[in-house]
Amino acid sequence: MPKRDTTLSEGLDTDVQLQAHLAALEAETYSASDSGPPETRPFQRVRDDLDHVRDEIENLRSRLSLVKQQAVIVARSNLEWADASAHDQLGTYPWAKLVGAMAATAVGARVLRHIPVSAIATVAIPLIVARLEAKSRR
Repeated sequence: MPKRDTTLSEGLDTDVQLQAHLAALEAETYSASDSGPPETRPFQRVRDDLDHVRDEIENLRSRLSLVKQQAVIVARSNLEWADASAHDQLGTYPWAKLVGAMAATAVGARVLRHIPVSAIATVAIPLIVARLEAKSRR
C-alpha cells in the first residue's frame, strides 16, 4: 500500500471537503491488494499468516531457552568464583570460619547488652578527661 500523508496540510474548511477527504482515504485503503476486510482474504493467506506466527513463536521459544541456559551458566560461574574467593581469603573451611565469626558477633552483642554502660561511663569519663588534661599541659 502506498504511503500517503494523512495530515491536513492545506486545511479543510467545510464538512463536505472533510467527508470527501475521508472517502478518498477509505477508497485508497480498500483498493490496496494486501488489505481489505478479513472475510474477503483467501483462506490460504490466513493459514500462511498463522504458520508464520507459529514459526515466530517457536523461534522465540528457542531463543528464550538459550537465554535461560546462559543465565544458569552465569549463576554457576558466579557461585564458583565466590567459593574460590572465600577459600583464597579464609583458608580451607571458609564457611565454618564465617559461621564462627557470626556466632561470636551474636554472643558479643548479647554480652554488651547486659553490661551496665552507665556505670562504666561514670568511671571512664573522668579518667579520659584527666588523661586529656594531662596531655594538654605538656
